[in-house]
Amino acid sequence: MENQIQQQTALQKLNNFSAKQSLSVTCAITQDKIAVLRKLDRKTTKIKIMELVTRCTQLLNVQNNMNALQIEFCAENIMEKMWMYSLEDIQLCLDRGAIGGYGPIYNRIDPATILAWFPLYDAQREPYVTSIREAKQQGNNIYEIFQHPQMREIMDDVADKLSIKEAPKMEAKRDKPSRIEQMLMDEYDALPQWNDDMRFRVYNNRPYQFTEYRKERYRELIENQNEY
Repeated sequence: MENQIQQQTALQKLNNFSAKQSLSVTCAITQDKIAVLRKLDRKTTKIKIMELVTRCTQLLNVQNNMNALQIEFCAENIMEKMWMYSLEDIQLCLDRGAIGGYGPIYNRIDPATILAWFPLYDAQREPYVTSIREAKQQGNNIYEIFQHPQMREIMDDVADKLSIKEAPKMEAKRDKPSRIEQMLMDEYDALPQWNDDMRFRVYNNRPYQFTEYRKERYRELIENQNEY
């Protein structure tokens, strides 16, 4: 049922897709990929890519522009070979190429020129993909770290030095987070967003999700208490 809802949502987004005035790599890499979209509706996916390619050609003032057959051929190749990208990725690549971001355009544009832009875009995109992947991985690893017996002892010591009182041991669960957890949540909420992405905050010039930030701040607190 959940998978069906996700497919319906993706299909609706596909049908409503149009080029955006403002777009970031962070946003683009989190959208539905071509591999998913073409399974849901191959014809509409191709049409949307053709619209993006057409838009790109219209942004260029060149003598030898692409005709309808070349645009369709280019869109078909993008759909088949760039399946790991989203429509937003494709727009970003085409927009950057159109303004000369991937080299000068010598009064002509054709499918070969456009397809050659994608490896250059991928090199720009990869650091963002890696950062998000590492954030997710570190978020998963944090639970293993706090299961270590010595970690609990260290955290108790940190809590004592910060004058944090724990709830009585007889309580099965807490209705509210501990003071140190609330402090970290408040700190995180006060940090600036990274690239206008509400899932990430900037701390020490690096993007963090909350679980990653929480791990980093605990590490700092532990290091500080070891200096006492």
